Amino acid sequence: MKDRISALMKHMGMSQKDFANEICISPGTLSSIFSGRNKPTLNTLNNIRERFPEVNMDWLMNGNGEMFQSSASVSPRSDSAEGGRLPLSSSAPTLPMQPAFTDPYPGLQQGAPQTSLSASGGKIYDKPSRKICEIRVFYDDGTYETFAPKQ
Repeated sequence: MKDRISALMKHMGMSQKDFANEICISPGTLSSIFSGRNKPTLNTLNNIRERFPEVNMDWLMNGNGEMFQSSASVSPRSDSAEGGRLPLSSSAPTLPMQPAFTDPYPGLQQGAPQTSLSASGGKIYDKPSRKICEIRVFYDDGTYETFAPKQ
């Protein structure tokens, strides 16, 4: 898996430090993965999935299929005013691993808190209720299963 992470990093035109920052891990952690001292954690894989939703997770984890899920060409990042980075947020589009299911918050941008004004005029932030949309079980033989609730 470390070779596929390295291939993704190189395809995106990022250094180890840049890639580690993009997926919210320390450069030392990424270096430990590349040296073979540590294996990627579930958090690391989830951060890659969130930051790069176009990456085929079956390819990343098992080497099956193509690097990207869609046939659309994914180009390396470009250095823009923001350094070519997209913000890490739950409102970033994601491509489901299983057949698509309905939005648990219709009409509400995921992750965006609802706001209201209190009697004193200050804003009160209410978090939207959360529902499980996917569960992944990782096995020690490198395989995994994905479970999604039926709608």
